[in-house]
Order: sequence, then structure tokens, then C-alpha cells
Amino acid sequence: MNKLVLKSSALLATVLIAGPVLISTAGAATTTGGDYTSSANLTLQAGTGPVDPLDPTDPTNPVTPVDPGTPGAPGNLTVDYGSTLYFGTQSISTQAQTYYAHPDMVVDKDDATKIVPNYAQVTDQSGDLAGWTLTLTQASDLHLSSGSSSDAGYALTGAQINFTGGTIVGGNGITSGTPSDVVTSGSLTPGVATKLVSAAENEGAGTWLYNFGDVDAYDAASVDTANTSDQSKVATKSAISLTVPSGLVEKAAAYTTDLYWSLQAVPGNDWSGNTSAVSQ
Repeated sequence: MNKLVLKSSALLATVLIAGPVLISTAGAATTTGGDYTSSANLTLQAGTGPVDPLDPTDPTNPVTPVDPGTPGAPGNLTVDYGSTLYFGTQSISTQAQTYYAHPDMVVDKDDATKIVPNYAQVTDQSGDLAGWTLTLTQASDLHLSSGSSSDAGYALTGAQINFTGGTIVGGNGITSGTPSDVVTSGSLTPGVATKLVSAAENEGAGTWLYNFGDVDAYDAASVDTANTSDQSKVATKSAISLTVPSGLVEKAAAYTTDLYWSLQAVPGNDWSGNTSAVSQ
């Protein structure tokens, strides 16, 4: 009798131990995974400029131009900056002469004044990717700041601004969509818009800098970073020059003209050549 009870207890223990193993194996075989889909969303709208000028020699760094011009209206397609040109103080001559522009000067992030090439900066934050065209217009012949066109020596009629070394570089690290139509050299005609660079459709988004040569193309000795208001020195070389023909009546005075930098929301192939500049 005792032997029977012992055998029955052992059998029961075996069933109790093995049972959970069988149940656990059956449960794992019937378990399935679950899934769920959601989304992440962002809506962008056109940005507003102008954008702070960048260093044309290191276009990831913002700078403050020493001699800024007058910015246009804010918008999503803007000219952020265009250099002011200085050809120094020259002596009156009876012969044809060529004068060279000074390099531009900017104050960098370390508050140091540095020499950079003359340049223009534009920004397209429209989001349209429709393309654009940057032009430069010399408003009139260089002329005196007072008087009229009937006065002797009032204007340097026929004097011409010429440029070489035109290149384009993306600002803030942008490399995609580089404008494909870049004018490397040319001349300005008073009252006529001269194309510098144009972006076709799907080009030119973001900030771009059009440089007139590199800094080595300019005479660094023609400016003084410690006295930036002195624009009288004579440069011996530059990517921008001014040719003055012989036979002009010249006065011992300052001559000037406005330069209009214009960014139009049309690719180069559609640009009509229109300009808002008027002769004075």
C-alpha cells in the first residue's frame, strides 16, 4: 500500500512540473506583434530679408560693411549688399586715364577690419524656385554733386566702369542649385542694366555672393584699415577699373554717380533688360 502511494505521488509531481512547460510553449507560439503609423509635419512659408551681409572670402561668417549703401524694401527676394566703389584722388590729366577701384572693407565677427573684394549679396527666400536675375546699373555719367549738365566740367562724359573676375559663391554653406549663368567680365553703360548673374528655375535658393575677383586682385595698400574714412589713396590694380577718355573738361572736385543693384524674379532667359535707373 505504501509503495502505491509513493508511485502515485511521484506521477503527480511529474505532471505538475511538466504542465507549465507545455502551457508556456503553446502561449509563445500564438503571440503576434502590433504596428501603428503616424506622421511628422512641417509647413514652411516665404522668409523675409534682407539678410545680414556675409564675408565674401569666408561666406559662413557675418560681417558689417564699413561703408554700406542704402538697402531696398524688405521682402523674400532681396539684394542684401552691394559695394560702394572708390577710385581715389587722382590728378587732372589731358590724356586718357585708367583708375583702379579700392578693395572693400568689412568688420568681421572678431571686430577686426579686413580687406575683401568688392561684391554683391542676394538672397532668395521665396520658396518658389522660379529663378532670378541680378543686374547692376550705373545711373549716369560721373558728375559733380552740384550744378547742371550745361556747366563746364559737370560730367565725365564717356568715362566707363569695367569689371573682371566675376564669380559666384554660396552663403552659409549652400552648394546645391548654384546659379548657372555668371558674367565674368563686362562694362557699365549709364542708364542701362548690366546682367551680373542669373539663376534658372530650381537654382539660386538661399544666399549667394557675386565677387568681383578675389582679394589678391586688389591693391591692399590703397586702403587703411586703421583709418577707413581715407579714400584718397591711388590703387595700382583692381578687378574694377574706371577709364576716362581724353578731351574732357575736368574740375578739381569730387565726381559721383549712383549704382543700382537690382534682383528681379525672372530667370536669365526671360529677363527683359528693364531697369528703374534714370539718367541725371
